[in-house]
Amino acid sequence: MAPRGAPRRPVTPGPDPLALITGILFLLTMVLPTAYGLPTRTERLISVNDQFYSVDGEDGPIFCVLCPAGTYVKQDCTVPYTRGTCEICQEGTFSQYASGLSECLRCDICRDDQEEVSHCIVNKNTVCHCKKGTFCPSDQPCEICMPCTGSCPEDEVVKAPCNSTTDTECTPPSSSTSTRDIIITCVVLIITFIIIIIAVCVYRKKKSTDRGSKLFGKLTLHICKGNEDHDEAKGDLLQRDIILQYKEGTDKDTKEEIISKSWPIIVRGVPIKEFESLMYSLALNHNEVERAKMDNPSNVNNQYSAMLQTWYQKGEFDINKLLKALRSLGMEKAANDITHQLTREELYIEQSQQ
Repeated sequence: MAPRGAPRRPVTPGPDPLALITGILFLLTMVLPTAYGLPTRTERLISVNDQFYSVDGEDGPIFCVLCPAGTYVKQDCTVPYTRGTCEICQEGTFSQYASGLSECLRCDICRDDQEEVSHCIVNKNTVCHCKKGTFCPSDQPCEICMPCTGSCPEDEVVKAPCNSTTDTECTPPSSSTSTRDIIITCVVLIITFIIIIIAVCVYRKKKSTDRGSKLFGKLTLHICKGNEDHDEAKGDLLQRDIILQYKEGTDKDTKEEIISKSWPIIVRGVPIKEFESLMYSLALNHNEVERAKMDNPSNVNNQYSAMLQTWYQKGEFDINKLLKALRSLGMEKAANDITHQLTREELYIEQSQQ
């Protein structure tokens, strides 16, 4: 015990429990994400907002704020999570979205067969569409504007006129009365046929005579024979070899133009799941098919057009060879549809051979 009157030692206060707990929690939030591979607060901010781009700094990557649409990055930031120097795109260039590009993109120029809908501005590219009297389907690669169908066949009428993205649509004329009559006639014939069959069956069961059996047998034989004749005739029609050829006097340049106009029709006519099989059957190898897909990763139609381009460049393009390959692969309908469209557009003329 200290003697009375001696000075007392100052009492040092202990650590504040609340501050200690707060410090431990702070350390855990900083250490645990890194230790267990979890995203840190900064990484979560970047991944959620998607408003930054990365540049190399002296101590590692630096994240800079993207420049807004209509501008490009003239100078990167030096302080993380800030914006560098952004400059407005010059005339003839544009930037449609916020980005970290060091220069703006060059504006498109409309082709000779197109007309300009809206001029290119700093945050929007030029908008072009086909001139009047021509069209290019909106869901297809627009490599060339195709002429509109002038008129519908004699037994059809115009449903919708041609515009820059759709050809003239034709449809049979309205004939609700005749359609109803046809339906009624078919129903009556079917019911009559069923009644005859039932009557024959009842007659056979009741009489159990050879005459009844022969009558039913002849009727069955006649029906089966009729179906066989119909199937045989249908098979002969499907196996008909259709040959397409250029019009007489077509020069080399016109032939090349016809070939380029044929590609969108072929791309539309062949089922998507079967297009690569068709290309392999036409002697394209795996590398050529994959290269076409890699060069056009976001557009399937462009991939197929690139495959046709490769086939053409190999000097093996022959529309009849392609149609024959389709039939050999069981795509008779696709071959017929493509043939019909090519002749309808007057790109080729048809020559039938038995």
